[in-house]
Amino acid sequence: IVAKVVEISGVSYGVDEDSDFAIRVVTEHARAATFLIADGVVPANEGRGYVLRRVIRRGIRFARKLGIDDSFLSPVAEAVIGRMGANYPELVESKQFVLRTLEAEEERFDEAIALGMPLLEGMVATGTAITGKDAFLLYDTYGFPLELTQEVAREHGLEVDVAGFEAEMEAQRQRGRDAAAFGG
Repeated sequence: IVAKVVEISGVSYGVDEDSDFAIRVVTEHARAATFLIADGVVPANEGRGYVLRRVIRRGIRFARKLGIDDSFLSPVAEAVIGRMGANYPELVESKQFVLRTLEAEEERFDEAIALGMPLLEGMVATGTAITGKDAFLLYDTYGFPLELTQEVAREHGLEVDVAGFEAEMEAQRQRGRDAAAFGG
């Protein structure tokens, strides 16, 4: 599976600690996503579907660090299925569903990144902590998981106001409850 990531990225394994880490993240996240989808989990905004979405998106983010700009999850998932399918027949049985699901989620995330990353880069360029309101804007408007915003901020030595983010999230939930009660 590592060999497939190396092949796709063109980055050698065992040469650089940072790229080795990225290769392992991509490998393990693609493997985990393949198994989760084969077990019936689909990307969603809550519950185990949200965990899957986070796993996929973090894998994509590290793939981009390796210079992989094209779709890559399906070929890596095929390597996972080829390597582990004999012991886990559910992988082989659900192969097409796994591949379609990964392709669709990768496409959705690419669209979100294309729209939101310039905004996030502008936020970190200020050199100040990212406010909860800004982190929520990225989450709500562009589909950026809080963890991704935190990771990018951390890479620039910045913090994210998590308490402010959670307050914004709760305010939105309350607006939703109020709207549901009004419409009920």
